[in-house]
Amino acid sequence: MASTVSSRPIPALYTVYILRSTMRHASLYIGSTPDPPRRLKQHNGAIKGGAARTARESLRPWEIVSLVSGFPGPVAALKFEWALTNPHLSLHIPTESRLSVAHQKKKNGHPRRPPASMQSILANLHLLLRVPSFARWPLRLHVFVPEVYAAWNKWTSQSAATATATADGVRETVEVLTDFQPSASAIAGAGAADEPGPAWGIHALPLDYSPMRDYVDKAQDIFTFEREGDCTVCHTALPPGQGLYAVCHNTLCEAAGHLRCWSDHLLECEAATKHGSDHSHKSLQDAPLVPKRGDCPACGGPVVWGDMMKELTLRMRAPSEVEKLIKAKRRQEKAADKAAAEAEKAAHFAVVAESRMSTGHDAESPKAAKKTKTAAKTAAKTTRTKRTVNEVDTPKKSSAKPTKITKTTRVTKATSPTLTKAAKPAKARAKTKAATSIVGEASAVLIDRPKTPEVIVL
Repeated sequence: MASTVSSRPIPALYTVYILRSTMRHASLYIGSTPDPPRRLKQHNGAIKGGAARTARESLRPWEIVSLVSGFPGPVAALKFEWALTNPHLSLHIPTESRLSVAHQKKKNGHPRRPPASMQSILANLHLLLRVPSFARWPLRLHVFVPEVYAAWNKWTSQSAATATATADGVRETVEVLTDFQPSASAIAGAGAADEPGPAWGIHALPLDYSPMRDYVDKAQDIFTFEREGDCTVCHTALPPGQGLYAVCHNTLCEAAGHLRCWSDHLLECEAATKHGSDHSHKSLQDAPLVPKRGDCPACGGPVVWGDMMKELTLRMRAPSEVEKLIKAKRRQEKAADKAAAEAEKAAHFAVVAESRMSTGHDAESPKAAKKTKTAAKTAAKTTRTKRTVNEVDTPKKSSAKPTKITKTTRVTKATSPTLTKAAKPAKARAKTKAATSIVGEASAVLIDRPKTPEVIVL
């Protein structure tokens, strides 16, 4: 039998979204996707894909007015999407709490889906986020349109007035994040009119694991160099490579521990927060199995169970993605170091310029200084080349036989040649005369040089 355990990490982003037609606000659609910007383009016909219900040109363009993020995988998102689309049938909603009820039936005898409005969708969304099936997941609600946010607040205030006590483990509050379209004045103040404005809404959501880059890099260093140490909860040794260990995601904390130890500790933190320090569960059925958040026993900072599990699955199931994140961080660090070095150099030039101005000297710009330095190097190179070609020692008077000077002759000591015109033919006399002239010119130039043996290359 094939294993049903997923071999993929928890996705960086998976959402269930509410789509609304800008041409007719009563036309709504519910879907799920890991890439909201791309999915919106599909619904609007910019790229292939989309749904048949959103293909009518009279309803385009569509807009995503709200979405729920934080699902641990596509299957979880699809379950939530189906429950939100069919609240009259979903078994995740208790019968006594059901808000949408079917009053008609289809030809096949199944209940007909009641008409949906923005108010009914938000009401069922509020209900699903509180039921035990989804309450333990690290879900967050994002709202991108002010009137939808006002409708959400109106419903939550009404439900809070008539709410009853909920069972242990059911979500009491929902984290709501708003990101509305910036005003025209804010866009104009951000830059030129032809430049794109700041990203907002679904375009500002992180679609990859880049927000976890520092966390992943820290955990990779801990387990690569075997710095696990002892479990931060039970204080027993953590043998390297012999178990699944989770790491605190706070920046300066490297506390690691067993999954079971972390889970028990966070559940204890939640129970202590809710029931007080003298809490106790009557049985295992009364206690939740999946923790949500708590405090790290090492650093005392807040710890989110969903973030820890996302890093753990990424480290265990996607090493190539981890390597990509670490390389991106190294490139970012190099770019930051380069920018810091350039800033330090600019500050140095500014100090030098200020000093020269204060002493009455004109400050030389960095570009002019670079040109001067290049010209000096070129002049020095030219001088060395000329000296290599033409340099000879000061000749001395001697009765020794003349030494023939060629381009490949190595001479330990230059002597003054004694040439006899009668003894040499005309061609030889011309060569000798040229050599004598070169030696004479070199003697005039180097008359003050020390008389040391040297190699002459002409």
